[in-house]
Amino acid sequence: MKFITSRITVSSLVITILQLFLALNLNAQNANQKDSVVFIFKSEGQSWVVPEGVTQVHVNAYGAQGGSVNGGKGGLVRSELTVKPGSKLWVYVGSQPVADDGGYNGGGKGCGKGTGGGGASDIRVDGTTLESRIIVAGGGGGFGYGGVAGVGGGLEGGDGWYDTTSYHFAKGGTQKQGGAGARAYFSLPGQLGQGGQGIENHGNCSNGAMAGGGGGYYGGGGGGAGGGGGGSSYANSDNKNVIHRQGVNEGNGRVVIYWEKPKK
Repeated sequence: MKFITSRITVSSLVITILQLFLALNLNAQNANQKDSVVFIFKSEGQSWVVPEGVTQVHVNAYGAQGGSVNGGKGGLVRSELTVKPGSKLWVYVGSQPVADDGGYNGGGKGCGKGTGGGGASDIRVDGTTLESRIIVAGGGGGFGYGGVAGVGGGLEGGDGWYDTTSYHFAKGGTQKQGGAGARAYFSLPGQLGQGGQGIENHGNCSNGAMAGGGGGYYGGGGGGAGGGGGGSSYANSDNKNVIHRQGVNEGNGRVVIYWEKPKK
């Protein structure tokens, strides 16, 4: 009986040590695990509350592509953002438009056979106005019937054009102003948060295929026969280690927020 008791005691000790090892290993893994949330397009603002114990998040924001497969691709902004636990962020995700409609969140409307510009994706704090935006990923310009649509993103969005003559260019948005519309067709310029419409300044569709500018911090200009300008991206001083990329996203935009789980 003593021998049997001894064997049971040793077995119990081994099991206890194994359980302790697994628990320590699991805790070590949990300390390094990350959590995330992905926001896809909805035609409204989406709120997110910062979890308890989280003071820094990583953000990948993607702007939407301009209308059609030939629309300018949306931009990308990557950053690290300091946050307060329990605070609320508002997320707006841009859409790729159908036909001449402008994409949600600032895409400019096209006309005729010209497609609309893609919407921007952004994060806002302390309110839902355009002035509350702290990070913006620009949307791409729409497409006319030739040339190139401007890509979204970067500190200055890409230009849309029909040929290499300057008056056929629709300029990308910048950090200070919207992109100018294509002068050959008197297309409308972009504005704060809004791509220029692909119509001329009297409201007419002068050539039957005018493209909208992409949404962004400042929107791209409306196009003519060629594409609209891309919207610019933006990140305020609360964002750290910011990386801008132009023309990387197809289809609708999205915003990915991820963070390290607090150690328990």
